[in-house]
Amino acid sequence: MITERDILILVALVRYYVLNRQQIQRLVFPTDDNGRITRRRLQSLVSYQLINRLNILYAHPSMPPAPVYYPSRKGCEFLAEHLEDPRLLLTPTQAPIPHHTYHWLAVSDTHIAFDAALAAAEGVTIDGWLNEWDVCNKEESRPEKRFQLYTVLRERPRLVCVPDAAFMLSMNGQSKVYYLEQDRATSGVRQIANSKTAGYAEMAERLLHRRHFPAATLDGFSVLMVAPTAKRRDALRRAIAGKPGWELWRFVAMDELLPEKLLYEPIYYTCDAGPQPLLRRI
Repeated sequence: MITERDILILVALVRYYVLNRQQIQRLVFPTDDNGRITRRRLQSLVSYQLINRLNILYAHPSMPPAPVYYPSRKGCEFLAEHLEDPRLLLTPTQAPIPHHTYHWLAVSDTHIAFDAALAAAEGVTIDGWLNEWDVCNKEESRPEKRFQLYTVLRERPRLVCVPDAAFMLSMNGQSKVYYLEQDRATSGVRQIANSKTAGYAEMAERLLHRRHFPAATLDGFSVLMVAPTAKRRDALRRAIAGKPGWELWRFVAMDELLPEKLLYEPIYYTCDAGPQPLLRRI
């Protein structure tokens, strides 16, 4: 039997794509202190093939090697019928690449934090959130035709822009686009600065953020770099300073990206200034 909270699990996986048991427990079963109910419902949904489970065989210093969960085709078909929303059929259901799984969990943590902040705020909304693998055409094999965020800017020499996610914040009749780069310190800061900045600079020059969010009212966008620590945040600021489009970038440490802080508290830095808030109260 599918319960109402099972539906909430399916909705959460459609929204965030990859979640571990602890994240699902916080979102759907906040009073399940020992996780027993959460594990039982997840096992039931896996048995019904309504969600997928990926076992992680290696550990991260901050996380045990626990399984993660992501949408299944059967679950998306069920949810699309249940909610009468055929757009859910475009939900990505491919397994995340195992060695990228912790990156996806970090992206989900950021997304969850923004959702929690917006739920407690008045007059501010997230009008759309796109993940890297969100699909616009399942029949296409070329990434620039299949995935909404994969943008080819130039063929020779090839230049692409592939954000980890994108969203639009709306407030007082104005809407601004933000692209997310979720850093986990697995690449050198110079490599990131050299590989990421040119694509965003070209996007900004050609106003291509409007391809992803046509309703945006502001011509500019920001790139939000979420770093695991303040030290890493500042290293990224120094590396990106002076690169093409450096003024687009905003930097924040993950441990400061809390729902009660992330909208109005001064926790964000530019390459050469800060801290400052993401939004200003009016």
